[in-house]
Amino acid sequence: MPIAHFFNLHKASASLALSCVGLLSPVTMADSAAPDTPAEVLKLDELKSVEVLEVRNPAEYNATAPFKTARNNLTVAAQKGTEDVAYNLPIDYQEGSIYNPATGKPDKVNLRAYNGKFIAPAVIMNPGQTVRFNLMNNLPVPKVNCARADMNTPAPPTCFNETNLHSHGLWISPTGNSDNVLLSIDPDVAFEYEYNVPADHPAGTFWYHPHTYGSTAMQVASGMSGALIVKGSRKPTPESNGDVDTLLEPLVGAGGVEEEIKLLQQIPYACFDSKGKIKKTEKGIWICEDGDVGVVENFDLQVGDPDAWEDSGRYTLINGQARARINARAGQVYRWRLIDAGFNETVNLRIREVKNTKNSRVLAGELNKSNIEKTCNGTEVTQFEIASDGLTHQKIIKKNINVLQPGYRSDILFSLPKKGIYCVYDDESTSPAANVSATRENPKVLAIIVAKGNDVVSDQEKFLKDTLIDLATKQFDGPVEKTIVDDLQKLELNKFVPHQDITAAEIAASNQKPVYIEFNLVFSKEKPPTVPTQFLINNSAFQMGRIDQTLTLGAAQTWFLSSKSVNHPFHIHVNPFQIVSIKSKDGKPLDPQYQNLVGTWKDTLFINTDVIVETRTRYERYIGEYVLHCHILEHEDQGMMQSVQVVLPRNTSGGGGHSGHHH
Repeated sequence: MPIAHFFNLHKASASLALSCVGLLSPVTMADSAAPDTPAEVLKLDELKSVEVLEVRNPAEYNATAPFKTARNNLTVAAQKGTEDVAYNLPIDYQEGSIYNPATGKPDKVNLRAYNGKFIAPAVIMNPGQTVRFNLMNNLPVPKVNCARADMNTPAPPTCFNETNLHSHGLWISPTGNSDNVLLSIDPDVAFEYEYNVPADHPAGTFWYHPHTYGSTAMQVASGMSGALIVKGSRKPTPESNGDVDTLLEPLVGAGGVEEEIKLLQQIPYACFDSKGKIKKTEKGIWICEDGDVGVVENFDLQVGDPDAWEDSGRYTLINGQARARINARAGQVYRWRLIDAGFNETVNLRIREVKNTKNSRVLAGELNKSNIEKTCNGTEVTQFEIASDGLTHQKIIKKNINVLQPGYRSDILFSLPKKGIYCVYDDESTSPAANVSATRENPKVLAIIVAKGNDVVSDQEKFLKDTLIDLATKQFDGPVEKTIVDDLQKLELNKFVPHQDITAAEIAASNQKPVYIEFNLVFSKEKPPTVPTQFLINNSAFQMGRIDQTLTLGAAQTWFLSSKSVNHPFHIHVNPFQIVSIKSKDGKPLDPQYQNLVGTWKDTLFINTDVIVETRTRYERYIGEYVLHCHILEHEDQGMMQSVQVVLPRNTSGGGGHSGHHH
């Protein structure tokens, strides 16, 4: 029988929790509130600066163990590793407040949280390092009957306190106490995760969050997510590629890598009346009155309803804060590591100058499309994307609107052309094909950049190119320097791409049949509905104990991704994939977010109903069971997930060879 059931860690199993050393101590709860600013007046000096994430950096040492390299472009010969490091990661309910720009005041909330904060500490790790997390589930045992008639039916309110840990995007083992999402850790139980990051792991931007089936959406919606940064120190050589970090190291500010992290979250907290209904204004916007405490406890009302987030009037948070201030200098190149850690929402990130600062009153208080168009209407700040999902591009992609789907990461470089105020805002969607939800009419300002200094940038692309070439001449020498400089003239990063292309010849040599994945929703034909909506992949809902895809270690394979009903972000654990083609089903032009994606590597990709996407992937080093799913997390929790296992290859030459055991 396949190993496809979930392992449950109960209180009686608490002895499984191992000891940790060098732990990150818990921190005091910090409000994510901005000051009590009236909606009519913007006082920049009173805006709380965007929070720099708490981080733990381990000391370095030389890694000398023999190592079998994977099929990528990175060397491990001179790779520095780091000593083992461990973190305490307690999970508790925490009281605090979140600033509500719609009312100009903070709302009190009580949410599940890591380490006593609404945003978890950022973890900085290096290739060749072992990182341990002592996950302590201090959430209470529910006081109600949490039994469900069907595993794909949402649990009753307050029944979302089982948990586990997923390292989204890391290329590590999916089994045992590594990136094992088949574990379910009960309240009052601790368990130690151990991530052995291989020495040839790409440097990049990743993240961690809970992944217990049925509770994932509610816990991520409560704010349980944090950044995982693999920091690279491998310089390119004539024979091998290196980490883009070695080019950009001089851009890192005094505060370190953690200053680059911008983690985006949607927390749909609500205050309920005595009948269990969400309190709302006459316009339907969610409100919390004096004395109320916002919570995330009702699946159907807060995350299951596809219109809930838009109707709520809540704002996407950046590093745990709404409408925060970010201080910067004009004429300087910045790197932001953007992480869409939201449970289900697309963010159309845009940065524009406030042309007339007299109109900046719109940046405080409740906003509408007209106000933002009149205020955030100055110079467009171009975002130069150097990596997506933690994997460096071959060619830098220029964007004015950076479409971030749930689970996406986007590493961008940008400069502010002159001193002044800039809006960082979530723009309206361009079409129903572009977003998780339907077309939105109201953009929202997420943060305000205040740029000082007298430097002026007249041509943002030329300024970036000149800056990067200057960095390359200082960081590298010899033939490597010439190659990198020549590439940068074309905005290319060939010497920093971590993975080797998967060629048609490699696919042919593996001789594997293509895998076809199709998302689908099946709605009740009756009104009102008489049966629940079905969340399906290949016309089947997730079932424990069933393996949906069996893959062969060492093989490369083609996958085709599509969606029959509604748009869905596809995510697969462990092994990333390379995009080969994106084709329209009906010959219509592709949505702009698909431009320049062919050839790039990702682990999460938005699949709208108009496209068929061809990808290639290879299965290296790790065997075992893991999952693929829709990264609209409430879809995943209701059945839009498959179990995948990688097994040893079959010996077809005779003599008793056989494939890996299927239990």
